[in-house]
Amino acid sequence: MDIAPAFWHIDLIKKLEEQKVIIGSVSDTGSLLELKSGNCDETGNIIFLNLLSLGIKYSPKALVKLKNDYSAKGITLIQLWEDIWESRPVQVINRLLSLLGLNQQRVHGRQTTVSPVSQTEADHFMDQYHLQGGVKSRYRLALMSKGEMVAVATFSARRRMSLIAETYYSVELIRFASVSGVVVQGGLSKLIRHLINLVKPDDVMTYADLDWSSGAAYEKLGFTLVHTQPASEIWVSRSSGKRYFEHRLPPDFVLDPAEYIPVFNTGNLKYILYLNGR
Repeated sequence: MDIAPAFWHIDLIKKLEEQKVIIGSVSDTGSLLELKSGNCDETGNIIFLNLLSLGIKYSPKALVKLKNDYSAKGITLIQLWEDIWESRPVQVINRLLSLLGLNQQRVHGRQTTVSPVSQTEADHFMDQYHLQGGVKSRYRLALMSKGEMVAVATFSARRRMSLIAETYYSVELIRFASVSGVVVQGGLSKLIRHLINLVKPDDVMTYADLDWSSGAAYEKLGFTLVHTQPASEIWVSRSSGKRYFEHRLPPDFVLDPAEYIPVFNTGNLKYILYLNGR
């Protein structure tokens, strides 16, 4: 018996088809999709998209295994939760198009200039172009091309790592995004180099979300994988759609637990770019 796809599946597929993405179903339920660009051949960009609906009990172990099985074959598998689609549909589509190599304009990093931006400017940019939106940061750097921001990276304050040494400092790369449809070649590397010259840390640390990334981009920049974090439980507010990790649940969670739906991610990869000869 055929199973009717969820309404959000239909909406997602429609928007992808409008962007000339070729879509094939890999599972009977229609929740596992193969995506490829309209002009790619058998060796072109292909990604797989696993659609996860709220209210269905999934096994973190099974989803991590599925991700690892595809990764072992050199295939990109994205885990897309319903609440992410409902709250950030434009950003989801743009990220998928970028992974497929579609609708891309290339800008060389050497043709851009680095400029500091305010928290408000960074938040506005991330709300437009990053899947997780903006977040408070200490350093916010933009790449400017012809007077316009084409990419932004945000960083934490410099933190002393006394367990390593009294004079050892680390900085976290918190967010990086570029304008939809624009690839700034060497852009992230240029922003990180500028931050290093400005703050002079001993390392730069960041995380890759395994739902969306394998961390390959960081490895190309010289980052070292130091830790793989397991799947984390997350709670989604039914009314606001906002996500909360377990250690940051709001006070009303105890009073009205039915307001929150449990989901999870498939883990994170922790990367460090070691400097100063380490």
